[in-house]
Amino acid sequence: MKLQKTLLLTAAACLWAGVTASAAEITHVAVNVADIRGGTSKILLDKMSDSMQVVADQLFLGKDADKLLPEENEYKRLLAEIGDRVFTGYELKKVDLRLGARTDITLHTAPWSNIITEPEIDLQFSGIEPETAAILENSLPGLREKLKNIISGASADASDWAGGILRSAVRRQVEENLPEFRGAVDVFQEQGKTTVQVIVYPVGQLVSSVNYELRSESVPNIFLIELKHRYAEKCDKLRGLPVAFIHRHRKQIEEYFTQKLLKEQELKDFNLRPQVTLTPGSSLGVSIMLSSHEYKIWLEGYGDIGRDKDNLSGRAHLGKFVSPRDEVFGEAEVWLNSVSWNFGLGYGRYWGKSSWNYARRFPDGENLYRLEYSLSPKWRLRAEHLSDSNRNEFAVRYRIHEFLSAEYVYGGKEFYLRVIGNL
Repeated sequence: MKLQKTLLLTAAACLWAGVTASAAEITHVAVNVADIRGGTSKILLDKMSDSMQVVADQLFLGKDADKLLPEENEYKRLLAEIGDRVFTGYELKKVDLRLGARTDITLHTAPWSNIITEPEIDLQFSGIEPETAAILENSLPGLREKLKNIISGASADASDWAGGILRSAVRRQVEENLPEFRGAVDVFQEQGKTTVQVIVYPVGQLVSSVNYELRSESVPNIFLIELKHRYAEKCDKLRGLPVAFIHRHRKQIEEYFTQKLLKEQELKDFNLRPQVTLTPGSSLGVSIMLSSHEYKIWLEGYGDIGRDKDNLSGRAHLGKFVSPRDEVFGEAEVWLNSVSWNFGLGYGRYWGKSSWNYARRFPDGENLYRLEYSLSPKWRLRAEHLSDSNRNEFAVRYRIHEFLSAEYVYGGKEFYLRVIGNL
């Protein structure tokens, strides 16, 4: 019985000795840097802590804490000396060292010179028009405030190494929100003022030109001349943006222009609805179509080349939609050569890209049947039949721009080219 007790006591003593020995070995070191004035941001203090963590791990990990206790003050002096060299712009005031299996080190610092207060954040978008840059800045919410919080309260002499932290913050936010851009950061002092200059610049293929058009088939385009010029300037400001950015934000940009157009007085006066279509590419296509579900008004002048009779004429169309697909209209046509005219009342039916019109013409009492089909926004096919003269007319029309078109016509037994002025 005595032997068993002796063995148990011996085993317990050995176990306790092992625990004591292992507890004396330093297995973890935690470094914390504090600003005794409390002005330096946590991000900068964490960066300073990380810099000293490497040094502290090399000094203490794996060593016996009990054996280091007699040299504690020497280690404090060594940490203070290293810290003074590492922390540019800061002076180490005090070192707290608590040795153990987990060794805690607190380094108390203070700026040795002026403190940064109210830093200026100069955010620029290189190669981007100011109005477009304002939109892009909305994609970087809180960036200015974040950079200001990082550097405010820091030592003015710490701006060089603090710039690395600012660059990392800018890079992360730009890559996350504007992946088609990159950011460059520079910190400089001038007359006691700290400025953080951030330049966000596009990368990849850029929009070098804008192919723009604004037109309407509901009202004469001459009424929209001023609006067309205004939005030509607005669309031109998309130059310099990455093509990939246009692809990714196409719907948002279309909606942006749509909402701006809805506020324009011309659209309110004629009750027009805009449809904005972007075609991304180095030559960016911007098409703005203004239409109305209430009426359709157009004025056209015709000059026929290769036709001797009635080769100069004009037509005015005034239509009212009684439903989204049904129109009643009146048309007036004049021939300049013979100074004759006629007037017609009719009905039109629209479906998809096709339309069918019937008109009763006065004073000759002739019936006109017209069928049209739009191959694309610029190409259109037309077929007409006049009942009394039993004349058929077939044509292919190409729209050069909103004020000029060309049509190749076969009418009766003759072919001719018609130049059309669209007012």
